[in-house]
Amino acid sequence: MITVPFLDLNKVNAELNADIRAAWNDVLKSGWYILGNQVSRFEKTMTTYLFGEDIGYVVSCNSGTDAITLSLLDANVGFGDEVITVSHTAIPTVTAIVSTGATPVFVDVDEKTWVMDISAVSAQFSAKTKAIIPVHLYGNMVDVLTLKEVLADYGRDDIIIIEDAAQSQGSCMRGFQAGTIGNFGAFSFYPSKNIGALGDGGAIACKTESDYRRLCSLRNYGQEDRYNAVLPRGMNSRLDELQASILQVKLAHLSDWLLHKKEMMKKYREELHGYPVDFQQVTPDCEPGWHLCVIACENRCVRDELQKFLYLRGIETFIHYPIPAHQQVAFATDISLSITEGLAGRILSLPLNIALTADEQMLVCNTIKDFFNEITGKIL
Repeated sequence: MITVPFLDLNKVNAELNADIRAAWNDVLKSGWYILGNQVSRFEKTMTTYLFGEDIGYVVSCNSGTDAITLSLLDANVGFGDEVITVSHTAIPTVTAIVSTGATPVFVDVDEKTWVMDISAVSAQFSAKTKAIIPVHLYGNMVDVLTLKEVLADYGRDDIIIIEDAAQSQGSCMRGFQAGTIGNFGAFSFYPSKNIGALGDGGAIACKTESDYRRLCSLRNYGQEDRYNAVLPRGMNSRLDELQASILQVKLAHLSDWLLHKKEMMKKYREELHGYPVDFQQVTPDCEPGWHLCVIACENRCVRDELQKFLYLRGIETFIHYPIPAHQQVAFATDISLSITEGLAGRILSLPLNIALTADEQMLVCNTIKDFFNEITGKIL
């Protein structure tokens, strides 16, 4: 029986129940459910959250996957093009690339930060390289400012940077919000994310009015206005009014939620200090908006035994992600990415959410301590 779930969305949403119901009632009374006032209001609020007084735009869409896809389409990425990204990511990052007809080119991650190894990027440049998708993972960020310098040094300013910020809503680096440093930032509002809808949802951050207008068209069949299609690769990818109203409510609480998760991450690190687990090292100058708490064990055997030990004591965990993208049947290549492949066999995600109580977190920590205390001297 699970006593500490990895994520209990009922508890997460419980404190906002009245506000969410009120927001939905407003939508129902309006009689307008697609691309109405709620979507417009949320896009403006998120624009201010991300860009502050700087010039920027937000276009909402159906999912984080579509946010990447639409960004690629806006950048005219397609058949014959290559997109550099990491293999240590959720499948949708790569699905979005493939859906445009482009080819994903994988690079390894840094052994300490677990995000894109920028030093490995230049070796993958080719005449076909059209875009790079750095993935901000678990709340930690890729140093996109340094990545831009690398592109400039190699004379490849033509390469479009699309930040996969699906797991980093609220993360910052040198005063910039995740998703606002590159040409585009792709966000996901999947229910488990830092701000989650009650269904799918996504958004794209961009910096120019021309990109904004094209993205608005691309998400709506390529139409400039009703029944007037101007872009041939348009999609049906619109955030609905009900989800936008929920996200508007939740965005107001994001800063407080991230502070709470920061304290929980600190507690995990303090309690497990001295035990044989590694934590993700934060990229220099990054202030992470933690999405997941991921530890790495010595090897796959220890990780699997620890996960089983926790489960038998009612604690639910997950692995983000057990099979690297370059080893998936759909995207398989013959390349070797040693850090990525090693991490996949060692990582384990612990409960980390705003509904997790202090007692529940201590139970997780103490159970992990019990595990390692019990196996001391044993060979797994």
